[in-house]
Amino acid sequence: MIDLFKSELQRFRLWTIAAAVVHAGILGFLTRLVDLAQQPLQVYQVFSVAYAVSGTLLGLYQMGSYRRPNQWLSLLHRPMHRLRIAAALGGAGAVLLFVAMALPIALVALYQDTMTARVVDLRHWMLPVAAWLIGLIGYTAGAYAMVANRRHSFAVVVLPVLLMFAQASGVMMLAVQLSILALLVVLVAIAFRPDPVAPPRSFAAVVLTALPVQVGAYFLIWMLGFAVEMTWTLSGTHPLNMPVPPKGGYIEAERAQGKDILLSGIADSRDPDAALWREQIALSDVVTRYPLRSLPRRGELTNVAPMEFDDAEHRVRWVFTHDGMRFVGYGTLDGRARGVLGAGPAQAAFPAPTLQYDDGYLFNANAAYQYDSEQQRIFERVRLPQGEVMASPPAPAGDNVLALSDRAAYFYPGREAANGLDRMQPLLRVPMPAAVGNLSRVDMIELLDGYLVSFTYTWGVWSSELQQPFQQVLRVDGEGRVHQVARRALQVDLPPAYPARIWWLSPVLRTLCLGAQDLYAAPDPLRAPPQPVPTGMVWLALAGCLASLLGAIWVSARQSHSPRERWAWVLLCGVVGLPALVSLWLMYPRREPLPVPAASTHAAIA
Repeated sequence: MIDLFKSELQRFRLWTIAAAVVHAGILGFLTRLVDLAQQPLQVYQVFSVAYAVSGTLLGLYQMGSYRRPNQWLSLLHRPMHRLRIAAALGGAGAVLLFVAMALPIALVALYQDTMTARVVDLRHWMLPVAAWLIGLIGYTAGAYAMVANRRHSFAVVVLPVLLMFAQASGVMMLAVQLSILALLVVLVAIAFRPDPVAPPRSFAAVVLTALPVQVGAYFLIWMLGFAVEMTWTLSGTHPLNMPVPPKGGYIEAERAQGKDILLSGIADSRDPDAALWREQIALSDVVTRYPLRSLPRRGELTNVAPMEFDDAEHRVRWVFTHDGMRFVGYGTLDGRARGVLGAGPAQAAFPAPTLQYDDGYLFNANAAYQYDSEQQRIFERVRLPQGEVMASPPAPAGDNVLALSDRAAYFYPGREAANGLDRMQPLLRVPMPAAVGNLSRVDMIELLDGYLVSFTYTWGVWSSELQQPFQQVLRVDGEGRVHQVARRALQVDLPPAYPARIWWLSPVLRTLCLGAQDLYAAPDPLRAPPQPVPTGMVWLALAGCLASLLGAIWVSARQSHSPRERWAWVLLCGVVGLPALVSLWLMYPRREPLPVPAASTHAAIA
């Protein structure tokens, strides 16, 4: 085993050294231009895809070179257990990926921590581990795709793809990566045998092998729906591509200008002031706000946005550190340390990771702040009530300032915001009609005595998580009293079965995928739970399960199964739906008919 491990290291040593040098050179060059630790999420995703693809290519090439029939038999007929052979090959691949991926990142982090004043937190020291795990996930996925049955091994790609949708952060994200890697290692161990084409035999092996195949088939069938969209687009009937979207639909509501959405919202209102409001809307400036979809979390490996801001007057860049929960400054010209900034005169630690917003405010999940360049201090301006989190930081709204929490809209005095640095108290509080996770936009105008506010809920229609989009318009007077002016239901603009196909194709797999997406993740107050699907989609899902059950009876009768195994598959197909039927067809070849002896044939003819 050790000899095989060493031979694999020697086999790829030159390629690994070259990859490590190129990797370190790219990181070193980029770190001279920008602070890699403060890049937005998209930059991390690009590097992650590169690591996953590199690991996949190594797994495909390494296992592919042994997968040829003669070499495969020679490899597995060594005087040691097949799993020890797999461990030697996989262990060598892990060492190679560590040298090529993790080591250069660790060296760059060490340089930035010891030779510069830039911030390097504990979360940044976890990046080499995360990159290595991503490379290993790609490697094991490539290895499995090469050694397992080619009819279904391609479906293993759904496991690395889960990393793009996982909601966990920090150490918990490493736990997600380790869980995916462990599952892939088990799959490789199952397939690493003399006859990898043969179906697995044990119950556990069948379940573990069938799971990615079913999920892969589920997403493949779901993606085939885009062919329908292509047909709509080419024919010019797709609602998203029509010059004028359907009247009264959610697409029209999302595209509409602020004045148009307010006018549409009160078009059928019977309020005696509705005519006056229409005139005011035409003459007023409409303020539109879009809620945030995520907030920074302490210890997360990536950044929602760069957690830094510049003081141009003093030529200082302030960078937030998750370890100290304060801002650390360094000169933009000389790169030397410039001290530490906390919240308020006491320089207290911030309650949550804090970053800058477009309108100059700093914010986190609990509060909003302003930086005073003259005093070089950060002052707390807005503090949300206990239990609420920031959904949109303060920004000008007419003569006042508007901020959104996950439960309400708050109006703060604009004069106090412009002329002071003390904490502001809200003038008005407008409760939200529904969950902020489905809120797509807030539009408002300032009246002579209060505000006219429109809440439009369309976020989640495309993914079938929101079944009943709507718009609600509220009137808020100067005393803070709120009453509903109008509420209108918005059309979905698409046939109900199309956006809901992600559910009715397999309710079981949909639930499983949502659970995998939230694995080890903390609750997110800015997300809304999916709404129940219409009754018609439930019947469609039941019809799909029934068709899958009947199809499994027909398909399994033409395959080699024991009676218990066959009816277990039939039951599984009836519960899971069409993706399970596809996995049954892919995992088990059709039973070959027995040849009829020639003598019996002559006798029958005679």
